[in-house]
Amino acid sequence: LIDRFIAGEIKSKGKDKSRNTLQNYNTVKGHLIEYQLKTKTKLTFDKINLDFFYSYVSFLQKYTPRNSKEKGLAQNTISKDITTLKVFMSEAVDMGLTTNMQFRHKKFTVQEEATDAVYLNDREINAVYKLDLSENQRLERARDLFVFGCYVGLRYSDYSTIKPENIISIDGDLFIKLITTKTKTLVIIPCSPVVLEIFEKYKDNTNSLPRSYSNQKFNEYVKEVCEKAGLVEIGRLSTAPEKKLFESISSHTARRSFATNLYLDGFPTIEIMKITAHTTEKSFLKYIKVSKLDAAKRLSAFMKKRWSEKMLRVA
Repeated sequence: LIDRFIAGEIKSKGKDKSRNTLQNYNTVKGHLIEYQLKTKTKLTFDKINLDFFYSYVSFLQKYTPRNSKEKGLAQNTISKDITTLKVFMSEAVDMGLTTNMQFRHKKFTVQEEATDAVYLNDREINAVYKLDLSENQRLERARDLFVFGCYVGLRYSDYSTIKPENIISIDGDLFIKLITTKTKTLVIIPCSPVVLEIFEKYKDNTNSLPRSYSNQKFNEYVKEVCEKAGLVEIGRLSTAPEKKLFESISSHTARRSFATNLYLDGFPTIEIMKITAHTTEKSFLKYIKVSKLDAAKRLSAFMKKRWSEKMLRVA
């Protein structure tokens, strides 16, 4: 199994060759090699059974990746690992390399946990944007880039590396047009008034944006900015209710905020997905973070509007 995995003889269904997918395959390959070394066994197609599954999951729960202080992989990482292995086993069956079907047993799976993350609403984003950081250029640049991300919905790897050619004019309006790094998907995003303000502020820079930082540094600076902006609410993370809001914010919060705020405003899900590049509505709805309070407020606004329309018809 490992030899064929390494040789690349088994391909995924759909022949997906995206950088992220190949990286995922290489990660799983590394885990399987480490498992072989740990258990002193050589994996074959016939050995991919329930006994292997329980042993392998236990191994991953204790596995410590290189350059990491965290012991044991997260449940969702293990779930993805098992899913990838099943994809390859399924392809191997189709290719006639094995008749072993135990990987399709209902117990041969690890359920994903619901992820917990935060988003910033429009009021909170505005508080960050209006914060006076004129005496601290390091934080001001990080803040402006973060707010820019909140209004374009891209991943940090994309919104921090926009080039001049990605900014185009259509019928007098400016748009951002690029192929996303992760999914290789074409997206076209209109530039909001805030985005235009940021472009104007940094017009002397090649791409009309502040200089970007490494993801790690950027996350540190954004947390510092958000604390200064007063985002210290406690309890937004159900898995860590003692955490203050600013402590939970990262570069990816910008993208999540963009998608969640548009969804709460009633913008069609399918249209938001054209920008976020989610391929299914199911994956999109898992991605956005709508709290029970948000849902209740949205329903309340809908009920008030519906009631007003009813009264007008009755009158």
